[in-house]
Amino acid sequence: MFDITPAAILEIIKQGESETVEFKSSLPPDKVVARDLTAFANTKGGIMLIGVDDNGEILGLADTEIERTLTRLNRVSSSLCDWSISTGAVAITNKKIVFIVINKAPEHLSPVMVSTGQIFARKGAEDVQLTESESLELVKKNRPANKEVYTPHPDTPCIVFVAMSFREEQEPALVDYYQAMERAVESTGLLIVLQRMDLVEGDYEISQEIMNKIGEADVVITDFTLNSPNVYFELGYARGRGKRIIQTARKDTDLEFDVRSWRTLIYRNATELEQKITLELVAAHQAFTEDLMRTAPTQ
Repeated sequence: MFDITPAAILEIIKQGESETVEFKSSLPPDKVVARDLTAFANTKGGIMLIGVDDNGEILGLADTEIERTLTRLNRVSSSLCDWSISTGAVAITNKKIVFIVINKAPEHLSPVMVSTGQIFARKGAEDVQLTESESLELVKKNRPANKEVYTPHPDTPCIVFVAMSFREEQEPALVDYYQAMERAVESTGLLIVLQRMDLVEGDYEISQEIMNKIGEADVVITDFTLNSPNVYFELGYARGRGKRIIQTARKDTDLEFDVRSWRTLIYRNATELEQKITLELVAAHQAFTEDLMRTAPTQ
């Protein structure tokens, strides 16, 4: 999308900020980076240049700052995007700056939300938060909740492990939230099997069996409502195993710092959870089907 040679980047700087270009004198807080990157991803894609002020003056970054900036950019972008992101450093007029290039999100992953569930788009050189109705319309347009957007595998189930609090006596609505997930699965019309640890029968050591089930799963849903410690453990293990994660939480949940920067579906009630997670399950099943096709033995 962008030529990242020094001469080309210098030309981008001369043209100034725009719908696809953002300057930062230094890397801002993670939530600002996430907002900018998702706005680019939901519009036309774009490039962020760090070490350049708003007026296009090249300030440059120290070598130690470059390393920290790249580390943070890669961490934030990997939590937001399931597609390739390009980052690096380049010397312009003897000063080093950092760039990150993000392409427009693929249709089945669009729109991209920040960790608080907000959706941003790019208008001119500014990030604009979409209203709730605009966000919902964009979700429906780009991520239809049906399997007509691709051809699913006919007989291989997609196993989805659900990590959530079991404390239904403390919060009866947890029953509604799991039932919302079940309804979402049914509405997709896809071969998806939900698994929840407290519903698995048998005699077993629970921690080991949880790890076994996560290891066997294709997708892991982690719902942080009530901030249950077991969900944090299961999320960490699932990420370590490289599983596809759908992270959810009720609106009043105070997420711990080590997960709040990851994309989270925020919902107010079971109806909203069902609506949002249906779309995520379709996208996850499409990725599951594509993985099956890539790994299938050739005839």
